[in-house]
Amino acid sequence: MDQQIQDLLERVQQAGRKPFSQCTPQEARAFPTMMKSLFGSAPAGTRNRDLTIPSSDGFAVPARLYKPAGGAAGLIVFFHGGGWVLGSVDDYDPFTATLAAESGFAVLSVDYRLAPEHPYPTPVHDARAALTFAAEHGSRLLGEPLQKLVAMGDSAGATLATVATRHHRGDPGKRAVDLQVLVYPVAAAGFDTQSYRDYRKGFLLGEQDMRWFWDQYCPRNELRTHADASPSAAADLAGLGKVLVLTAECDPLRDEGEQYGRLLAAAGNACEVVRCEGLVHGFLAMINFAPSARSAFEKITAAIRNA
Repeated sequence: MDQQIQDLLERVQQAGRKPFSQCTPQEARAFPTMMKSLFGSAPAGTRNRDLTIPSSDGFAVPARLYKPAGGAAGLIVFFHGGGWVLGSVDDYDPFTATLAAESGFAVLSVDYRLAPEHPYPTPVHDARAALTFAAEHGSRLLGEPLQKLVAMGDSAGATLATVATRHHRGDPGKRAVDLQVLVYPVAAAGFDTQSYRDYRKGFLLGEQDMRWFWDQYCPRNELRTHADASPSAAADLAGLGKVLVLTAECDPLRDEGEQYGRLLAAAGNACEVVRCEGLVHGFLAMINFAPSARSAFEKITAAIRNA
């Protein structure tokens, strides 16, 4: 583990911040997100504009399109993390601008509706709508032919990205997704893996945090085993193309993410699973903070460029 991350964990423990499991959603949202606290400023030169995407119930999903200087080689549809409760396009603004600049792809960052005000399956509806919109209007958004389409997210956002991709696969005539990038995804609603036992507390995201997020997002336990909530439960994972799954070694979600990657590979997809040694959940916020997090991000941008 990089010394910077060890120091961060010590500072968080010493701060004694109230855990999510003891917060209301409003109290939890009042804390600055890790992305907001650690990432730093956005790079110069990337252009962005705000737009909306039609979704279920007549809702217009806010989104922000980032274009790298010199044109885009493709389009990434990005869903932010935050346990389906926290986070926003604004929180992730420096990261998504950096993703566009360093991948050479445009990024469509999606402000899907959050729980508990909009519980499961509403965020899934918004994710599906965003991916369909990108496939249908990608060329117009880029101002040039859409060469490659990528679905990407971190944590809960990775869950939305892969579920939306699975549904998108079944839509005849739609532009296919060329690559999924799933960073420490939530892949199942269980809490009994070895990584949950090893990293249940003290590593930024703990077991009680995840139980709280699930309670906000999908309070009905019987729905949590549905494939749209827990993607590992899908009966058919074939035909999903190339997938890059990155997990963090010191993360309760590590084992379920790696198991999902194995299921994707067993279904015939070209899936690469990378365990990022010494890293913790949320490491995308740390790419300007810890060398190992920067290395993981460079693996992501290389995979996107080679999609």
